[in-house]
Order: sequence, then C-alpha cells, then structure tokens
Amino acid sequence: MKNIVQKTMAVALGVFLVLTLTSMAPAAEKFTVADIPEIKNKKPITIAIEAGGEEDTLKPFIKEFEKKTGIKVNTDVMLFAVMYGKENIELVGGTGAYDVVIVEASWTNEWAPYLFSLEELAKKYEPEGMKAVQRDLGYLDKGLLRMASTRDGVVYGWPYECYTEMMMYRADVFENPTEKTHFLNQYGYELAPATAWNQLLDQAKFFTRKKGGKLKGKPLNHDLYGVGLMAGRFPHVQDEISSILWGMGGNWAKIVRDDTGKALGFKITERNKALLKAAFETYVALLKFAPPGSLNAFWDFVMAQFSAGNIIIAPALYDSCYPWMSNWGKDVGPGAKIGGAPTAGVQPYCGNFHFAVPKSAKNPEGAYWLAKLLGSYDVHKAWIGAGFIPARRDVVEEPMYKNPDLYKKTGWIPTMLYTWDYQYPFVNNYLHFNSSAFGKIYDFMTELCHNVARGALTPQQGVDKWVKTFTELQTKFGNLPVLK
Repeated sequence: MKNIVQKTMAVALGVFLVLTLTSMAPAAEKFTVADIPEIKNKKPITIAIEAGGEEDTLKPFIKEFEKKTGIKVNTDVMLFAVMYGKENIELVGGTGAYDVVIVEASWTNEWAPYLFSLEELAKKYEPEGMKAVQRDLGYLDKGLLRMASTRDGVVYGWPYECYTEMMMYRADVFENPTEKTHFLNQYGYELAPATAWNQLLDQAKFFTRKKGGKLKGKPLNHDLYGVGLMAGRFPHVQDEISSILWGMGGNWAKIVRDDTGKALGFKITERNKALLKAAFETYVALLKFAPPGSLNAFWDFVMAQFSAGNIIIAPALYDSCYPWMSNWGKDVGPGAKIGGAPTAGVQPYCGNFHFAVPKSAKNPEGAYWLAKLLGSYDVHKAWIGAGFIPARRDVVEEPMYKNPDLYKKTGWIPTMLYTWDYQYPFVNNYLHFNSSAFGKIYDFMTELCHNVARGALTPQQGVDKWVKTFTELQTKFGNLPVLK
C-alpha cells in the first residue's frame, strides 16, 4: 500500500517534483522586494484580498512594491463567503478585472484553464527561469504545495496563508485530578485529548453539565457544554465533517488511478458511503453536547464560547484561531489554560490560499512579481507576527517560535507541523484537490452538511443526496467521469 501511495503521488506531483522540493531549500539569500527586476509593463494592477485584517498586514509590502516598480496597485477586499463567485465570474468571462486572484487550494483544478502556471510565468519573466521558482517553492510545506497544484502536479500560485484544523481544549480541566478520576471511573480509560471520534463523543457527553454542577470541584454558575461546533450554513461545517470522515479513514469519493498513477475517474464505494454515514451520525451526536446557537455558528462563535468558558473542547477549529483564543484564561478564572492537539484521526481539513495570475490579466508581468513578493519570507514573517498562519516551513520552524514566552501566539505550531507530516501521504487522494468541479461541489457540500446537522436530512438521506448530486456536478462540470 505504501509503495502504491508513493508511486501515485510521484506521478501527480510530476512537473515540480514536489516530493523533493522541501528538502531542496537552499542556503541562498531569500527573495525580497529588492530582487524584483525592472518591469516593462507599467499598467496598474488589481489584486483580490480577503477581508478580516489581512489587508493591514499586506499593505506595507504592496506599498514597497509600488515604490520599487512604479506600478500602481489597486486592492479589492472581499469576504471569503463571496470570493469564489466573485472571482469565478471574472475568470470564466476573461474580463481582466483582476491581475492577481486568491485561489483556495480546492479551486485549483477548476480554475487551471484560466490561470498562468508558475512555469509559464517563469519562462517569460524570471532571469533564472524555473530554477528560481523551484528554489522559492522549496521553502513551502510539500503537502500544502500539493494542495495548491493540479492533480497533474502543476503549480499555479504562491501560497501565502494556510489553515489547518486542530483540537483546542481546556488543558487545566484535562489535567485536573478530580476530572481525570471521574472520567476514568465512568469510561474506563484515561482522560486525554481524543485520538478517535468515539472518544470525543465520550468527552463531549462527560463535560456537558448544568448550572450548579461542578467543574474541577467547584460549582458552575452557567451551563457547560462539551464541544463547540461550526454547524451554520457556512463552508466550515463541511470542513468539520470532512475532518471526521477522513479521520475515520474514509473519503467523499475515491480517485481511481491506473498502474502508472494516471487518474481515471472517481468512484463512491460502499465503504465510502458507510463511513460518510458514520461521519454524519457522529456530527449529529456531537451537536447534542454543543451550545445553543451552534446551528448558526462558524469559527467566531466557537471562539467566543471557548473564551467565555462555556465549552471545554473545540474539536476541529482552524489553527489561525489559536492566537486569538490563547488570552481567554483571564476571563474564565485562575489557572485556566489552553491546550492544542491534532484532531481525532489526524486528517483535518488543511487548506491554503495562493496568489495566482489570470490569463486575462492586463499586467501579467507585474502581477507575477507582486504575487511572488506576497509569498516571500518577509511577508510570512509579518503574517505570523500578525496572528495569521504562514505556509512556509522555514518560517514556522524557526527556533525563536519555540520560546515558551511566545506560546500564546505560536502554541499551534507543533500540532500543525505534526499534522502536516502525518497527513501528507493522504492529501493526493482527497477529492478536494483532484476534482476540476470542486468549487461548485464545495458550495453544495456546505448546504448538504448543514442540512444533515439541523435534521432536515437524516444521515442516510445525506449520503443518498451526496451520491446523486456529486455525480451530477462532477459529470457536468468536471473533466473526469464518475465510475460505477
């Protein structure tokens, strides 16, 4: 099995030899704004940027780019919820509205026909050609780079931010002798961060208590809930359910390859169906131990509930939430402490954004250099300082971030690196990073998962709806068939 995985991944990552890029990270000076050559095309550039504080972090580097090149940069700041639809209509229509777009990793295969690959851009604009591109990509995590590639291994953009789901929990509660003893007596095993989803269900039930009950031997002045979930009609609900499904060893659909590793199509096996049903059932069961309002929630709700001391475990929350949640203890009480661990099964949603250049760009030359700058070492350093999560391993692995004094900002790093390494062999088989219809499928999955969560569909009905609609969307919009 291991040899098959290695063989198929080597084929899929062909063009850029992604399997070896991380180990190729050189001792050469890292790319900075000073390395941008003279750009002949001086037309203004328009770049899409996600709302939520990112603009403030990127703005100084955009100003440096303008000063260095003499090219005006216009920014279009948008919420993630509207990003796919807004960018998609401009890309498909070839309007030239954007010179640099944000691509969520799972949209890469779908948008590839409308984007320049980094190889195409390097041949035109890099003095060193592909050598320079390979050198700079070598600093990125190889799993994240695969996500930012097509299933054939072609890279289309410079990753600049990632979001790996992880478990965040009340470490002070998990370490409390009274709680540990009660849990052991009730469930027959030690209280520790769950490594399987059935364990998480035990813990969710155990920690759900009414006002007046006790926590750490002291009476509660409010209701307490075991878990916080992002079950609203937002993309996050399907990220959580994907984490359960993958963590159980399942897939939304199996990608079928021949002996050489070439993709032939997708197939939803009986095992896929059974595990998806189990994932739906697990999520619905967990919701019984989540706070009121969870069916309208996304990550901000879970953060608020955790910070208020209303939940004990956030089982699959984005690591970018960690720096903001780490100051919560002062509002909960003496000794309160956050802990971080991998999600149960260690296969959470682990995506990234990358900046790419559309074929319809009015200034592809300038856009290439701006996108490369925004994926550079200096920007990633600023990114981590602002509380965001970079995609470059050379940044997150720097010794300074192991300083205990920085734990409140960077305590997510060990869990994230472990997850990246553990999950890497599986990434190449996820539907998200292989389907050229996934932007449309992703929207449907959000609706589907929310409807199962709120009880509009039973878990079995959810499975049936998934099989039918996935087959329709992939057949209509994808370039691989759904196999019987």
